[in-house]
Amino acid sequence: MMLARRRKRTPRLAIELDDSELARACDRLASRSTPHARVPAVPILERLLNSAGHDWDRRAHRLAVLAATTRPATQRAWAEQRSRHADAHTLFAWGVMARGDQTPVHLEEVEEALRACAAAAMLDPSDPNPWVVRLGLLRQQRQPPSHVFAVWREIVARDPWHREAHLQMYAYLAPHACGSHAQVVEFVDQVAATAPITAPTIGLPLRALVDRYHTAQAHGGIQALTADHVWSGYEAVRVMERAHTHWLGHSSRLVHAAALADLNLLAYALTAAKEPALAQPVFDALAGVVTSFPWGHGGRDPVLAFANAQRRADDVA
Repeated sequence: MMLARRRKRTPRLAIELDDSELARACDRLASRSTPHARVPAVPILERLLNSAGHDWDRRAHRLAVLAATTRPATQRAWAEQRSRHADAHTLFAWGVMARGDQTPVHLEEVEEALRACAAAAMLDPSDPNPWVVRLGLLRQQRQPPSHVFAVWREIVARDPWHREAHLQMYAYLAPHACGSHAQVVEFVDQVAATAPITAPTIGLPLRALVDRYHTAQAHGGIQALTADHVWSGYEAVRVMERAHTHWLGHSSRLVHAAALADLNLLAYALTAAKEPALAQPVFDALAGVVTSFPWGHGGRDPVLAFANAQRRADDVA
């Protein structure tokens, strides 16, 4: 994907990002809820995931979107109808994991999802995604490191730079979960030092900075008042400069499925750092595609926050 200058478009939430095939599938699945619609879900789901082949990153992105946009009943029905189809079990488990990040789910449903992960892993041993979902479920259950790192090793043996897996491990190591600030820093630094420049994990250091900024704001008092100092530190400047250099322009090789999500992070970070001129080409590359995180942080309207930041960037360009 070339991230050169694109035509300005009206900002819009697009959970599918720039995956047009996924967008068409979501539209067809959504049409099933309209009166008199009789569009079968299973063939749509199977064609979409089969077409990704062994692009585990692309499959993970599509599974995440489908888990968020299809009904739990549809996810369960596919797993029951296609008991020998690995993706059906993975989607069911991913749906449970996604709902668990919003509100606690019953232990019985978590155990059912873990069994679905095991079934999917047996049906397609090369696919890291069932293991990624297992990692997320164990994180939610605050399982001990011995269990979590055993699953982590299974994932990296199949896909060493799996974006969602790294986000799950990052969340597990967070101080408010099962780790510490030192563990988070060590993990992010190791990824930054070892991941190829084209790896899907390339946005993790920037994600860590955004989270640090939000944490400072949430503390209130002097920490909230000085939260902007996050962006003037040596590490923050280095991370943003590296991202701006390598993610934009004709030489860009930012090709992973969630590239536009990472560019949203960069536009947000540069806006928060009061660098609208640097943010302007990032907004151009995004072509109006908005992600709810980080723009919706703190209950804000993400599209409005994005549009306001883009307007400020355009004013100084």
